Amino acid sequence: MQHIEVPTRSRQEFVDITVPVEAAVERSAVKEGICVLWSTHTTAGLTVNENADPDVVRDMTTWF
Repeated sequence: MQHIEVPTRSRQEFVDITVPVEAAVERSAVKEGICVLWSTHTTAGLTVNENADPDVVRDMTTWF
């Protein structure tokens, strides 16, 4: 298991964690399998977004 800390600057924010997650998988030396992510913080969440359209993050931030 590896720990990734994600600093934030505001109360409501989307942070792309692709690079640190890829680095953690690389460090693990696992060659095949799945990567499971979870947040231990009570008010944080994880979403999957291809990041192709900036309107998605804006819409989700507005909705939340």
